[in-house]
Amino acid sequence: MKTIFFIVTLLITQISTAQQFTIIDMHNYSGMNSYGENGYYYKDTKGFFDQFTEAGTWQYTANNITIQLRFVKKTFTKNTIDNIYKTDALIGGMRIVKNGVEVLNTFNTLNENRISNTSYFIYDGYRVRNTIDCLGCTIPDQRLYMYYREPDNDNQRLTEMYFLMHVYKNGSASILRVVFPEDAVIGDPTQYDPEVENAPTKTQVILPFGKYDFKKVN
Repeated sequence: MKTIFFIVTLLITQISTAQQFTIIDMHNYSGMNSYGENGYYYKDTKGFFDQFTEAGTWQYTANNITIQLRFVKKTFTKNTIDNIYKTDALIGGMRIVKNGVEVLNTFNTLNENRISNTSYFIYDGYRVRNTIDCLGCTIPDQRLYMYYREPDNDNQRLTEMYFLMHVYKNGSASILRVVFPEDAVIGDPTQYDPEVENAPTKTQVILPFGKYDFKKVN
């Protein structure tokens, strides 16, 4: 009986120890610490992600196209061969309506609890400073690099796309500026090597390249 009690106590202690993480600012860590170290929680300590999630839905409408974005902040526990660590992540969903027809909608994925942020269609990469039309930006206006891909994609050149975004004020209104550059696509998506890959059925992106200013709608 004592042996069983000892084993149970040991297991509880090990589980408790395994769940203890040292919190570190995911946007500003230095020194001996590097990303993905065992026992660390890379946390959005200052709430940088909150400016993107607080809107509910961001919307852009012009020229018979409506684009909506929603974001949620999730926490993931990641396991590598040697390390266990946690990280906050900003996950996005997008809806696009062209000429009254819905052509893209990934909002439903925001309610899913996937095991990794990289399994979503939109997720944060890193916070950047001076780039394109946000030269000299400081917190909280620093731009966020977001990985982006679209469903039902079989084209290797359209898998590692990205866009940049930041929130700025226009009077009392918050505006989400999104820049989706043409160089987010590497190479010509209509070209392929028949010796190593099949002809892709998807050769262009649904989201048009360009710069967008989104407003809060709810």
